[in-house]
Amino acid sequence: MFRVRIDRKLIAQASKVAADIGTTPGEVVRMLFKQMVKRRTIPFPLHADAAEDEVFSSAERRSKLWDEL
Repeated sequence: MFRVRIDRKLIAQASKVAADIGTTPGEVVRMLFKQMVKRRTIPFPLHADAAEDEVFSSAERRSKLWDEL
């Protein structure tokens, strides 16, 4: 079991996104952990993006990022 405190609003937003792509927040966390172990690094870049970059990113880019996980 793994417990973490996350803001309820963020959980609700993440749950909606997860449902939109056909998964659950728990499964996303499991995928993240599996990829961390496999790659021995965090499987996505960590940097500050402008908010508009995320809002306007293409579906193709989002799909590619998801496939990389």
